[in-house]
Amino acid sequence: MSDELFDSIEHDTLNDSVTVSHSQDVSGVLEANKKARAEAEGRKMGETQRVASIPSVIVMEWMKEGINVMAPNREDLKRMKKKLNSPEWAYLRTGGGRL
Repeated sequence: MSDELFDSIEHDTLNDSVTVSHSQDVSGVLEANKKARAEAEGRKMGETQRVASIPSVIVMEWMKEGINVMAPNREDLKRMKKKLNSPEWAYLRTGGGRL
């Protein structure tokens, strides 16, 4: 499993623009999350229990959306919680229940 983040930079000379893209094989992270969810099924969540594992490429996407994942304030935490509780991002969760 490699969770290495790959960056690509392309320069469009016609439009004089630069495009930066990021890619990552997240299959290992998602499989580990799935296993952790299955193991947590039925257990009560504690105060220091891991609730999600978010691949770097998704952290970067959320940062572009204005969510400071690395040093979140109260509003950032609220937005992250909403995302992690949504079906769209459920595969990032490592525990059962809602946050």
